[in-house]
Amino acid sequence: MIGVDIVDLTDPLLKPRSRREIRFISHPNDHCPKGTDEQTHYWLLWAAKEAIFKAERSNQAFSPSEIEVVYSETVGDRLRYRGRWLNEINGYSILKKDNIISVATNSNIAAVKWKTFMLNTSNQSQELRDCFQREMGPGYQVLSDAAGLPTIKHDGTTTPASVSHHHHLGIVAWIES
Repeated sequence: MIGVDIVDLTDPLLKPRSRREIRFISHPNDHCPKGTDEQTHYWLLWAAKEAIFKAERSNQAFSPSEIEVVYSETVGDRLRYRGRWLNEINGYSILKKDNIISVATNSNIAAVKWKTFMLNTSNQSQELRDCFQREMGPGYQVLSDAAGLPTIKHDGTTTPASVSHHHHLGIVAWIES
C-alpha cells in the first residue's frame, strides 16, 4: 500500500507550531533530523504520519501520537524515515522552501511514482483527478475502490493510490508495477 501527504508552507492559514503542539502529535520514539526548527519539525512529523496512516488503508481514526516516525538519513533531496503504526513502513520526505512532500509504503519505495499539481479551484479533489489524467494521458484514471479509497487505473489494471491536497498544491502517488 501507499500513502502520501503534502503540506503547503505558504498557506496563510497555517498556524505557527511550537514544542507544545509537537508534544500533542509525538510518539515517544519519534526522531526528526538534527537542526530542524520547531515549524519544520512539526510539519515533517505531521506529513510522515499522514502518509503512514494513508498507507495502512485502515478504517481506524487518525491519531498522530500513536504513529512512530524515525528519520534516519538524507539521500539527495530525500529525508528517509522508518515508521510504525499497524505495520512497519518505509518512507521519505522532501523538504522544499514552500512545501513538504512525504511518501510512505510497505512495499518497494523505489517503485513509488508521484506527481504534484497547482490547484486553483474550490473543488480540489476533482481538479486533482482532472490534472492527473491530462498530464498522464487517457490510459490513466484516478478512481475510488469500494471503501472510497483512491486507486489508479492504467491500461485496465487497478492499483492502490494516495492523494493529498493542501491550499494550492495537490499530489497523486501510486506504485508502478
